[in-house]
Amino acid sequence: MPAKTGTPAPAGFMWIDEAALALGVQVSTLYKWRYRGIGPTPVRHAGRLMYAKTTIEDYLRALVAAAQPAPRRALRPAVAA
Repeated sequence: MPAKTGTPAPAGFMWIDEAALALGVQVSTLYKWRYRGIGPTPVRHAGRLMYAKTTIEDYLRALVAAAQPAPRRALRPAVAA
């Protein structure tokens, strides 16, 4: 559902269509994620879904962290018996 013209989201929040744009996904994807219990958590305000900007930022930060390769452990030399 597109944002109503001239109705800004409360400070620190974005409507679902703005969140979809920020995440690079379709609005329908956010509805599917919500149904499945994955992705950033929305809140309902005035009968509409919106997302806290910090929630979107945290979600993106977690995706970047998960994509980082695991640090390599230093190999310990074999100990002679």
